[in-house]
Parts: sequence; structure tokens; C-alpha cells
Amino acid sequence: MKNDMLERFAYLETQLYWGGGITAGELARAFDLARQTAQGVIDRYRHLHPASMKFCPSKKRHVARPNFEPHYIRPGAGEFLDYLRGEAMSAHYRDIEDWSSVSLHDADRLLRPHLRREPIHTVLAALRNQRAVTIEYQSKFRILTRDFSPNHLIFAENRYHVRGYCHVAKQFLDFVLSRIVHAEPSPDEWFSSYDDEEWNRIIELRFKPNPQLPDEARRALSWDHPVNSDGCWVIVCRQAIAYYVRRELLVKDGQYDCSRWLEC
Repeated sequence: MKNDMLERFAYLETQLYWGGGITAGELARAFDLARQTAQGVIDRYRHLHPASMKFCPSKKRHVARPNFEPHYIRPGAGEFLDYLRGEAMSAHYRDIEDWSSVSLHDADRLLRPHLRREPIHTVLAALRNQRAVTIEYQSKFRILTRDFSPNHLIFAENRYHVRGYCHVAKQFLDFVLSRIVHAEPSPDEWFSSYDDEEWNRIIELRFKPNPQLPDEARRALSWDHPVNSDGCWVIVCRQAIAYYVRRELLVKDGQYDCSRWLEC
């Protein structure tokens, strides 16, 4: 199935699962289609998944059947909110009005570091094409020059990082994208992340609400996050990402003068 049809089916299911259903007119406006084309999308979806959708004459729209199960989207509430946030970000990037019916305002985006196009363009091109780059990097103390093989993008602590092999340190490191002052192609051979053990190793992290917190604060944390029978919140992630998870959860909270979480 072509990507454009998959996108339309995903949008259709989103409206069925999270909204009040869908009409051919709404689908046509969302994708700038002729109404007849949009109706063809709905008809094809119904043909493929006859038990998922029905037409409701009183509402004059297609709605989900009682036992509806999505085929093209993930059903979790968190995934849906991430989708809304992604749509809002895409609308900001394209400089168009977001067509989502739910208004979402991303305050975090206002607080991100400034990103300079030229060095980041060079680094991203190297990442896509599997090439090494020479970067000038603003560390805490001075500007460093490093030959670097970019492998992965990471978003953590409300900023973007690039992880890859540092040819000078001879190890895999993360660099904050906003601190790359200059970048240019390097003649060095590009290193893949095949030998990046911390990236390739999947681990479990376990955290519990800090006993020093007031009872109501601990209850709120346990309500917000899924804790197991031992009272621990289990996070499965790459070992290379664990550093950011621990930094976020174990930092001292000024309100309580202690961290909100402790590692189990």
C-alpha cells in the first residue's frame, strides 16, 4: 500500500478512535482531495476492515463500531498526544495553520537553544550519507576541534544531541547540536555505531518515589507513572539514553529539597 493511502487511513482511524467520526468532506479538507476521492478512501477502508466502521444516519458521519480496533495507529493515549504535538510542530515548520481540531501549545519549544543552520546542515548531511565531519565545538571551557562520525540524533533535556564516534577521543560520544560552531566534511573514514556497545545494549532502569517526599507527592507520582508491584517504575531504554533519564529523574527538586525519584 502506498504511503499516501497509509497516511489517509491513519488519519481516518484517528478520527474514528479519538474523535467523533469522519465525513468525506473532512477527509478531503485534511488532505486537499476532491470529495469523490476522499469518499473512495473511506470506501476502500470499509472494504478492507468491514467490522471497524459504520455510517451513522443521525450524525451523518462514519463512526467506529463498538469493538473498533485500529490497524494503522497505536491505541495508547500517550501516543495520541505525541501525534498531536508532532502535528503542531509540523504546522509550525511548514508555516501553516494546524488542521488538528485539538489546540496544543508547546511551551518547551520556546525554551530550546538557538540552532545555527550551516553547521547543523553539514552534520545532518554527513549523518544521512554516512560521512565523517570536522566540527568546532563549544565546550564548557573552550572550543574543541574534533573529527566525528555522526550516527544518531537524540532529543533529551529539551535540546538536540548527535551521537557518534569521536576520532580524537576514540570513543562514542554525544554532542549538543546547538554548541557546534562550525562543521565541514572530513577526509577521515566514517565509523558506524556497530561497535557502540552503550547504544546497542538495551537495559531496564527502575525508579521509586523518594520516601522523603510528602505522602501526597508520592501518590501523585505513582498515579502519573506505571509502578509495578514493588512500587518501581520500570523504563526500558538504550544504555546510552540512560544518562539523560537519570539526569531528569534524579535531579534535586527545589520544592522538596530532594529528588522526586530514587533508583530502585
